Amino acid sequence: MRFMPGETLYEIADLSSVWLVAEVFERDLGLVKLGQPARLRILAYPEREFAGKVVFVSPTLEAETRTVRVRIELANPGGVLKPAMYGSVELAAGHARGRALAIPDSAVLDSGRRQVVLVQRGEGLFEPRDVRLGMRADGYVEVLDGVAAGDAVVVRANFLIDAESNLKAALQSFGKPAAALHRGQGTVQAIDAKGGTVELEHAPIPSLNWPAMTMEFKVRDKAQLGALSRGQAVEFEVSDDSVIERIAPASGHAGHGG
Repeated sequence: MRFMPGETLYEIADLSSVWLVAEVFERDLGLVKLGQPARLRILAYPEREFAGKVVFVSPTLEAETRTVRVRIELANPGGVLKPAMYGSVELAAGHARGRALAIPDSAVLDSGRRQVVLVQRGEGLFEPRDVRLGMRADGYVEVLDGVAAGDAVVVRANFLIDAESNLKAALQSFGKPAAALHRGQGTVQAIDAKGGTVELEHAPIPSLNWPAMTMEFKVRDKAQLGALSRGQAVEFEVSDDSVIERIAPASGHAGHGG
């Protein structure tokens, strides 16, 4: 066998330090910085953890996966890390705002356009609240607006399994025109004329897939509350965004004070 001058017989690589190329989702890209510490676990050595740092963030986004490639440099003691190995990486990303309010992500009923949680207001009484969400990590999601520290948020409850699935189905209708109204019947539990809300114990509302429950509603026209009293049977029409457009005493039922 004869080799011509200039041909490469072998290429020697220094594996005392290696690169890991990780794919970071677009939504998490703002948390990645040059020099950021990283921890790596390799499938071949599940009991070991390797330390490294971010040395390069690609300026381009992979359109199909919505990810950006991030290069991490790692020390390779003993040469145990081999080219083409697979593993998982964890980046130490601090929160720019310090401490954050978070709830389990299982508590969020997400329609895509609207995120809602159920907040307990009393024994057997729950209030749906719109929330604005932030970062997600380890099964929790940051809440930027909608609930406060100390609020009791429904995460899992056997008696709410059906109600939760029905509410998820109801949220799918929020993208429909506001003109869509749903008729319901119930009994007034409390009235806040100044705040424009009424608390109703209502029967199932089939068109919204809602079971019977007690909840607080906003009323579009506060003036309608003047004709109501606690304990009164009422008929109402509620919009897809859970706002009562019309409410009045039920036919054949006179109001009484409470």
